[in-house]
Amino acid sequence: MTMKPRFLILLPALLLGACAYQTSRSSIVVVTNTQGVIENCQKLGEVDGASGFGSVVPVDKNREMALTRLKIRGAEMGGTHVFSDIADVKWAGGKTTGTVYKCNPG
Repeated sequence: MTMKPRFLILLPALLLGACAYQTSRSSIVVVTNTQGVIENCQKLGEVDGASGFGSVVPVDKNREMALTRLKIRGAEMGGTHVFSDIADVKWAGGKTTGTVYKCNPG
């Protein structure tokens, strides 16, 4: 008996475990690469949207997952915005970090 069938059954579960799901708090967080948007906001700290699965996941899916992670981690810090290069639709991999800001509505 080989382990391949068992691995094939477990693979989707492993990949699903790597997914990040937005909550209502994280869905209001904006990821931007426009400096003017966060100009008058309070800087809260740095976050990383990396999953560790970058080499196995296509770039567009990796970008989507990293964006979601940045939103979640930004919300956990009490932020409203994350400044990151990932916001650029032309992002082709690489840096997955961002800076969390809290902007007052105005």
